[in-house]
Amino acid sequence: MSTNVTAKLLNSDSPFFSVSALQAMLNLTRESARTTASRLVKRGILVRLQRDLYTLANRKYSLFSLANALYQPSVISLETALNYWGIIVQVPQTIFSIAQGSYRCVVDNTEFVYRRMFPDLFRFGQVKAENFFIVEPEKALLDTLYMKSKGLSELLPEDVDMAKLDDDLLNYYNRLYPSIVKKMRNEIEEREYEAK
Repeated sequence: MSTNVTAKLLNSDSPFFSVSALQAMLNLTRESARTTASRLVKRGILVRLQRDLYTLANRKYSLFSLANALYQPSVISLETALNYWGIIVQVPQTIFSIAQGSYRCVVDNTEFVYRRMFPDLFRFGQVKAENFFIVEPEKALLDTLYMKSKGLSELLPEDVDMAKLDDDLLNYYNRLYPSIVKKMRNEIEEREYEAK
């Protein structure tokens, strides 16, 4: 295997390589790309993260960028995004994302959970932060309330800091969600108002 292959991988901006990406980058057939990846793992150049997903052995990456790469398309959301934006202080032990399908896996002792979101609720409110995609804080709250309405989140109203959210953007996004989400949001706001 030539040092040219290693050089191409080292010069890549992406910390992750799928078999398809290796196939395109190295101009190989799919089977040859799979064989090349296997050989690079044996030589200690690549590390296999999961089936068909690899990273360079010494390249550092964030868990959030890994979450984006493990299941595509996906974006960091729910309690993970709420904590990232400072809306809740609890640090989730699981990295939550939304996607157009459900998926769960463990990589490097970290659990990644992908909650299915309808396409109309998936396609907006996403931003690139550092080297990963995450939803805006307002969308993170609404996504979490939506999942809570389905029994898939344990968010407590008293844990949410509504003062850090943009009311106009929250109202704009809220009209896209089912009415139960607006009702749950109103309960959080009433609780916060009563606490003052």
